[in-house]
Amino acid sequence: MSFIKLTSDMLKVRGWSYMLKVTAINSSSRKMNTYDLIAQVKKILGNNNVDTEIINLFDYAIKPCIGCEHCLIKGGCVLNDQAFDIMEKIKSSDGIILSSPVYMENVSGKLKTFVDRTCSWFHRPEIYGKPVLVIATTKGSGLKSTLKYLDRVVIQWGAFSTGNIGRTIRTIDNKITESECQNFINHLNMKKENYKPSLNALINFQVQKVLAYKLIGLDSEYWKEKEWNDKEFYFKCRINTFKKLAAVSFGKFLNKVVNK
Repeated sequence: MSFIKLTSDMLKVRGWSYMLKVTAINSSSRKMNTYDLIAQVKKILGNNNVDTEIINLFDYAIKPCIGCEHCLIKGGCVLNDQAFDIMEKIKSSDGIILSSPVYMENVSGKLKTFVDRTCSWFHRPEIYGKPVLVIATTKGSGLKSTLKYLDRVVIQWGAFSTGNIGRTIRTIDNKITESECQNFINHLNMKKENYKPSLNALINFQVQKVLAYKLIGLDSEYWKEKEWNDKEFYFKCRINTFKKLAAVSFGKFLNKVVNK
């Protein structure tokens, strides 16, 4: 855990004032509709003691993943670029805004390239429990599928989805309201033990656990170090009993059918 994150957690526990930090990812090459929504959210967050840094992906040199699996099997990456700078910013932040315009029914190619580079986070989650606000815009179709994909990325990162903000050509002029950001703001200030993970998040945890112990040695070592092997989730929180039973049962079933 970074010193910054440790310090912020200590200040929250003690009830002291602390300027929360959010990293907002803008994956559009143009600073127009998607960027404008982020800027509106940034202003609202600023009024709630939250500092937001907007990262424009097109300002960074990010090479495509080459699928070598070096990060999974040996750790680290054979590529040398600025993707790691963004990942470090995300890891040191208290929350994340993940956004994209809709390109061909999905996220922009630049964002997909960056997400691909976070492959190790899917296996060895490093930003688990961070609250995330998802934003997408479109002049046509694909809004729902894009928001759904981004939510899936958030879950597989081990992060915590706090809601979606979407705009179409008919609603793009609708200003962002504080109520649309409120759940994100609440989770930024919330202690992790009060989180309520979704069924999808709980199931994903079980899937990642099984795969970690069955397939890749480096993953197994990481999960053992985190002491997640006998846990229902990454950290102690408010888990619905029925959701827990369903997720754990699925994990036991998967453990039996996946060959070591």
